Amino acid sequence: MRKKPYTQIGIRRLRCFRCGGKTQEQWQICADGNIYRPICLKCGIELNEMVLKWMGFPDWKEKFEKYKKNMKFMEEL
Repeated sequence: MRKKPYTQIGIRRLRCFRCGGKTQEQWQICADGNIYRPICLKCGIELNEMVLKWMGFPDWKEKFEKYKKNMKFMEEL
């Protein structure tokens, strides 16, 4: 169980907690004991979309599209 954030090098050595894919991101939530969980880009994008909708942002679609474009750009680096 990881209580500190992973380094950029360390996170790439792990598999996505949700789907087992190649990990690029990390996520934590209080209800899970603030444990850092590695997640892949695809799951990270899905998670952000779900949270934007759940939070009720009236402009969630615009925010999500901007975020998704940025993340696709990061994937290409």
